[in-house]
Amino acid sequence: MELRQIDCFLAVATDLHFGKAAERLSVAQSSVSEAIRALEHEVGGPLFVRTSRRVQLTPLGEKLRRGVEPAALVLRATLEDCRKIALNQSNRVRIGFVGGGLYDLTLPFIRHLKSKFQIDVDWVELSLLDQFEAVAAGKVDAAFCRLPLSHDGLVQCVVLFENKRKLIVSTDHRLANRDLVDPEELALETLPTLPDNHQLGPWTAFHFPDHTPSGRPIDRGPVVETVREMFAVVKSGEVVALMSAAAERYYSDPGVRYIDIDVPPVGTALVRRRADRRRVILDLEECSRDVAANH
Repeated sequence: MELRQIDCFLAVATDLHFGKAAERLSVAQSSVSEAIRALEHEVGGPLFVRTSRRVQLTPLGEKLRRGVEPAALVLRATLEDCRKIALNQSNRVRIGFVGGGLYDLTLPFIRHLKSKFQIDVDWVELSLLDQFEAVAAGKVDAAFCRLPLSHDGLVQCVVLFENKRKLIVSTDHRLANRDLVDPEELALETLPTLPDNHQLGPWTAFHFPDHTPSGRPIDRGPVVETVREMFAVVKSGEVVALMSAAAERYYSDPGVRYIDIDVPPVGTALVRRRADRRRVILDLEECSRDVAANH
């Protein structure tokens, strides 16, 4: 089994289209087809159901994807690490973040990572939708995500901090003069929603609930994908939204008001691929534990 075959298989498994997979890999479609045939011969069965209208993974293909995708990502990341060492390049990692990221812990984390582990960071801003998928797909080495974790292929490190959450409303909203809101009040409100094709499960239920603690339904509002989009629809008065209290210092806006609400706090943790045990990833985890213990 060759890495080229695995790359072709994963590209087709992602796009479910041989032509798009060939474009992604910058190779001829015939080369992709040949690699898939060779791989199917090696594993002893069909990996895809091919029709004139669509391509679909077989159960065997699903099993192979679950097994080889994490390993292939780690292998490529390790090869890239080795290239950097060979070229005497600095030890750099790509770390994703959402919204305000680590807030006040950003600078302590960067300083500790540099001084103790000699690692530099390229920061990558992620959206509400791709904060977990970006790690799983190898677009970033790891990410600081808002919990709960909603991806089977990932694991979280120690929780760096927890923040109480607040309700964000427009300044002319009926609740704008309240100091504290009962979460049951959300039954009278509309919350933003995420696109239907997202795969965030428990994360969505926590951050964009569709019912109150007692089970009363909450109306669903406009679709948002980023923190800034969420603030825009709150400011317009279309919805109210739940956010970390720490966001108030980073997203101050005269058009919105942050109000205390009696809901569980939200945690932030470093998230990595389950199979990724590279030294640099272990160093990121240790740095996170150090920062969490000292702040």
